[in-house]
Amino acid sequence: MSDLALGSASGYIYQFEKALLTLSRLQNGLDSVSIENVDDVAAHDSNGSVLMTFQAKHSILTTGTTFEDTSKAIWRTFEIWIKKINNKTFNNNTLFICSTNKKIPNDSLLYKIKDEPFNNVIIILNYLLTAQKTKLTTAKKGTSIKKTIEYIEFVLSNQSAFETIKNNLQIEDGENVKEKFFVELHLTSDNYTDAIKGSIYDEFYGWVSLSAKAKWLNAEIANFSKNDFDNKYYHIITNSSIMNAVFRTKKLLGTIDDGIIKNTRQELFVRQLEDIKRNSASKERIILKAIHDFIYSDVEIKHIIIKGDYTEYDFEIFVEKCKDYWQDLYDSKVLKELDEYNEEEKNLISIEIYDSIMKNIELKFKEGFSFTTESIYVKNGCFLNLSNKPEIGWRPDWETKYKNK
Repeated sequence: MSDLALGSASGYIYQFEKALLTLSRLQNGLDSVSIENVDDVAAHDSNGSVLMTFQAKHSILTTGTTFEDTSKAIWRTFEIWIKKINNKTFNNNTLFICSTNKKIPNDSLLYKIKDEPFNNVIIILNYLLTAQKTKLTTAKKGTSIKKTIEYIEFVLSNQSAFETIKNNLQIEDGENVKEKFFVELHLTSDNYTDAIKGSIYDEFYGWVSLSAKAKWLNAEIANFSKNDFDNKYYHIITNSSIMNAVFRTKKLLGTIDDGIIKNTRQELFVRQLEDIKRNSASKERIILKAIHDFIYSDVEIKHIIIKGDYTEYDFEIFVEKCKDYWQDLYDSKVLKELDEYNEEEKNLISIEIYDSIMKNIELKFKEGFSFTTESIYVKNGCFLNLSNKPEIGWRPDWETKYKNK
């Protein structure tokens, strides 16, 4: 995906995140939040008046900022707001919020507009307009300076509306929206694991983004009331699979570097899987999934131990439980002496043992916590780790083939 596409995608993600955070802060059940309607995000009271309007700018770049002094973005924002004051969409009580994940410098024009007396702001804007016109005389063709000049002139010709914006201007910069959301929902105590918080957030994000998409496809406004939000919250916190979550989802752990995957293919647990005869395409998918489970499981177990939710001993007990389960299954499948099986029979037994353990067993972790479809990678990773040592195997003759090599 190109940087441009990534930037566009991150912008939409940020809008949904701002919508969720704004919803969590509303006090009246009939108040609501809209997305891509009157603005990027806006909050409305029960009568439809706009309480606050957001221009939400997200940047994936590690340097630079947003809402820069002469960028089209900031002046286009002021133009939009002024026009909507003039047509009565916004009023004198509407809060105008510039929101961004980047830190805006304290000496930026945006902060000067917010903090300086209005007369000083007009002087600053006139100086900026003159400087931009001078710059235009030497600028290359196709530059955006001309458009910026037009926006500044428009602002200066609508000073009454601009003063309303200036008086109600707020800046929310350097935001970690997700962490603020957790604070609003009182999810910051140690009683909520990272997995629980991540699952709650994923549920909310999926709800607002997919619901908005459905509304747009039906030519409806993507509008969500505080009551809608509270109802969703109730369904989430009464969902035992979410509230009992110990382990984070793979999605929350991020992607795995191709180089790490390539190196992991040298591990013994992969060789054990390669020695099982299957359709080549199926085998490759199984091996790749196993590699992911093996790596993610190791990362998550270390994270939980370091964080202090559970101890290394807790996982040692669970791994012993895994080993005992494997032994019971192995003994139920390998009923004859090894030399009584031919290669095809051994291969079929291997498939039965591996597939049963990876897909069918329902082991519980400490205190009865069950593995969900999102966290089963931890359980599978523990079995794969045992096969890597190797303390277990899938073939009936696994000890002969792997244990002493």
